Amino acid sequence: MDTPSKQDDITPANQNGLGNNHHKSPHILIIGAGISGLLLAQYLRKSGISFSVFERDTDFNTRGGGWGLTLHWSLPALRALLPDELVERLPETYVDREAVEKGKISTFPFYDLTTGELRGQSPPAPASQRVRVTREKFRRLLADGVDKDIHWGRAYKGYEAGEEVEGVTVLFEDGTSCSGTLLVGCDGSRSRVRRDLFPGLGQDMHNIPVGVLGVKAEYYTAERIRPLRELDPFFFQGTASENDTYVYFSMLDAPGSNANQDGKYTCQIVVSWPLRSGFFGTEAIINCLSTNEERLGLIQRFAQTWAEPFRSLALDIPPGTEVKPVDLHDWPPPLVSTSRIKASNVTLMGDAFHPMAMYRGEGANHAILDVLDFAKTYFSDPELNAGQQSELAILKANREGKLCLLEMYEHIVAERARPAVLASRRACMDAHNYKKIASGSPLLSRRAMKLEFENETLGWDY
Repeated sequence: MDTPSKQDDITPANQNGLGNNHHKSPHILIIGAGISGLLLAQYLRKSGISFSVFERDTDFNTRGGGWGLTLHWSLPALRALLPDELVERLPETYVDREAVEKGKISTFPFYDLTTGELRGQSPPAPASQRVRVTREKFRRLLADGVDKDIHWGRAYKGYEAGEEVEGVTVLFEDGTSCSGTLLVGCDGSRSRVRRDLFPGLGQDMHNIPVGVLGVKAEYYTAERIRPLRELDPFFFQGTASENDTYVYFSMLDAPGSNANQDGKYTCQIVVSWPLRSGFFGTEAIINCLSTNEERLGLIQRFAQTWAEPFRSLALDIPPGTEVKPVDLHDWPPPLVSTSRIKASNVTLMGDAFHPMAMYRGEGANHAILDVLDFAKTYFSDPELNAGQQSELAILKANREGKLCLLEMYEHIVAERARPAVLASRRACMDAHNYKKIASGSPLLSRRAMKLEFENETLGWDY
C-alpha cells in the first residue's frame, strides 16, 4: 500500500495528540458521517472517548435531503446512546411535528393501487414507540456538538493495520493520513472499508432486479395534499394488482415544523417496478431511462393504470421536477468471520456492514443497534450492560483481546442483521409480485429487532 505524503495533524479536543500508534487512551477513527457514524461519535463524546470523523462529502448538502426514516424498536437504544439534551430535541427531526403533537398516528397502510383497496396496515403506536423522521434533520441533530470533529472532503483510500499491529493508520485520497486506536467503517452501502476488511467478498453485492425512481415534491399546499393525508398523515404504500408497479409516499416536512414557514408540504414519492421480461407488456426489461424527462414520463405511464388518489399523486408532478434513479442492492453479512482480514482494530457499522433494501424500513434501526452493541461489547459499558446476564458475558469470561471483542460484536450484529437483509430483499420482491403479498410476507409482517429468515430470494422464479 502506498505511503501517504504527510501525516494529518489533528489534535482531538478532549485528548492530547494524535499522529502515532501509541495512545494513553483510545482514539477512534470513524469513516463516514451518516447516522451510525454520527451516533457513534455522540456516544464517544458522552463517554469522554476521543474520536475523529472523516467524510468524503464536502458538507451536509452534498447529496441532498435524502429519505424519511421510521424509528421504532431502536428508540430505547437511541435514547440510551444520546446525551439527554439531544433526546429532548428529537421532535425537531419529525417529518410533521405539529401532527405528532396533535396525536396523529401512522398505521403505514398498504393499498392495491389498481382498485384503491386497503390490503394491510400496522397497529397504531404512540410517538414514544414509533416516529417518522427526516434523515437530513436527524443527521444534523446527531452532528450537534461533534461537528468540530468532522473532517469534510476526506475520501478514504485504505488503511494499514494487522492482527499484531497496535494501532491503525487511515490513508486518504488527498495523500494525508491519520492514526488511531480503532477504525470503524460507517461509509455506507458501497463501503470501501468493507472492501478492504472482506477482500473478494466485501464488494460482492447482490443487485436486486427492481428499478427505482425517487422524487422530492416541494409543491404541496394543504388543499392539494389533503386527499393523500386522509390515507395516512405520514406514510403509505401500495402495489398495483394489474401490473406489479409499486409506490410509496412519505412526508418529509410540513408547515409548523421548525423553520418551514412557507405553508408548503415537502414529500417523497418513490416508484418502483420489476426488472423482468414481459412486465408492462414489453419483452425488453425496462431499466431506469437516461434523461429526467424520460424518467418522469415512465412514472406517469405507470400512474395511468392506478386508481385515485394514487394516479394524481404521480400525474401532478410538474415537468422539470428532478427524478433520481436508485441503485438497489444488498449485502447479507456473513455469520462467521473466516473471510475477514484478521485486523484487531478495524470493524464496520450501519449500511457499511449490512446494506439492505428499504421495503421494511429497518436499515436505520439496525444502524442504531450496531452502535449500542459495539458500545456494550468493545467498551463493556456498565450502564448499557446493567442488569443483563447474556451469553456475551460468558464469551468475555473465556476470551481475551480486542480482536475477540470485535469478533463478538460482529457476530452479534450479523446474527441480528443478516435475517433482516434477506427479509428486506424478499419484501422488495413481494412488493413487485402482487400475488405473493399476504399477511406472512415480510412486506407486511411485523417489524422486529430479531427475525428468523434465511430465504435468499434471488430472481423472479421464487
